[in-house]
Amino acid sequence: MKSSDRDLKKNWKLRQRELARAAFPVADSVLESLFDFVESNVDSQGCNHSLRFTTQWVSEHKQPEKSILEWLAAHGGNCDCEVVANAADHWEQNR
Repeated sequence: MKSSDRDLKKNWKLRQRELARAAFPVADSVLESLFDFVESNVDSQGCNHSLRFTTQWVSEHKQPEKSILEWLAAHGGNCDCEVVANAADHWEQNR
């Protein structure tokens, strides 16, 4: 691969990360708290294939439920264990 092609690819990847970050529904620190809470509860109580821990955290922290749940679903977070496995992974890769 030519260096100009590598530069184009690098710039494209950086732009994709910027776009992903801009789409986060809340600040990084808020998402980190959400993911920590959900992961801890899934580890200790398991996943019943719902968003019970996610919605509990959102409610307790008075966060925008609709935008958070839509963002999580768009990134594979359709239940608590998927929030931890998929959406958190997307966030980690792009923060």
